[in-house]
Amino acid sequence: MHSNQLRTVSKHGTTKRIRLHQARLGMFVEELEGGQRHRQTAGFMIASPQDIERVLRSKVISIVINTGKGVDVLNTSRPGGLYDPKQFEAALFARHSQEEIREAQETIKETTPLIRELFSEARLSGTVDIRDARAAADQIISTAQNSSAAMIGITRLKSKDEYTFLHSLAVSALMVTFGRTLELSEDTISTLALAGLVHDIGKVALPRSILTKTGKLSDEEFAVIKTHPARGAELLAHFQDLPPAVFDICLHHHERFDGAGYPHGLAGKKIPYVARLAAICDVYEAMTTIRPYKKAWTQAQTIDLMLRSPGHFDPTLLGAFVSKMVISGAIA
Repeated sequence: MHSNQLRTVSKHGTTKRIRLHQARLGMFVEELEGGQRHRQTAGFMIASPQDIERVLRSKVISIVINTGKGVDVLNTSRPGGLYDPKQFEAALFARHSQEEIREAQETIKETTPLIRELFSEARLSGTVDIRDARAAADQIISTAQNSSAAMIGITRLKSKDEYTFLHSLAVSALMVTFGRTLELSEDTISTLALAGLVHDIGKVALPRSILTKTGKLSDEEFAVIKTHPARGAELLAHFQDLPPAVFDICLHHHERFDGAGYPHGLAGKKIPYVARLAAICDVYEAMTTIRPYKKAWTQAQTIDLMLRSPGHFDPTLLGAFVSKMVISGAIA
């Protein structure tokens, strides 16, 4: 245990004193300690980014948390607290029922060829067969009713060859699940499912050498990468019956809330709501992906980084994602 932590055990759980900077979402705070002792009899759960800010602004020196009622500090016993693929897979199959796993695997098996064909056709002909995307989206929506967490978990175990397709599938499933927790309409859920599948379709126009590069991109290469939202929007513009929100997500999912994103540098609520939602799902999925040549971050580390990236995401939507998707256990 870190030298600045003191632990006690009682019938009510394990309490631990930690420093302010160690405060994380999902922790149950028993006591705030400072020059004067402040105690809330019932304690409180850190359930939103605003709760973390409140703790950090408080005039206290340390926090007493109860790990029996909430999460513990980040596990740093392994470098970076990174996912171990074998352990993650074992935990995934232990967490979900055989029926959930079977349904999720079947959906992945049926939809991946459709997504692969979608991207292949776009690369070869410069057009998109939106029928394949709609069929895959319908399947994801159906599966997400009962097995979204299992499906999202399984897609994290990506090979190099599958990454593009399974990333699109996972983002679609995340957006559907998040949209349902936000109580959006079923028409909007359908749009989110479709948009998740095609949000990166513009990458088919980029050189493979840049897309598959495992090292750091040069400034020139990153400039090329930044063209993919506009290229994707150009491909989708041929479909007059496509919901405008699909176009918005494709074009604006790399905008930042502070205006520092691309392609148009939109800020705040000038960024379409659905694109702000998509940006959270896209980054979360990419960071937690497990691949043979890329170490993945744990859920806790990913959320911690996202929360400590001021200006990147819509803070209200990010708070909802953490409380409704992470703390609630909708995804793991």
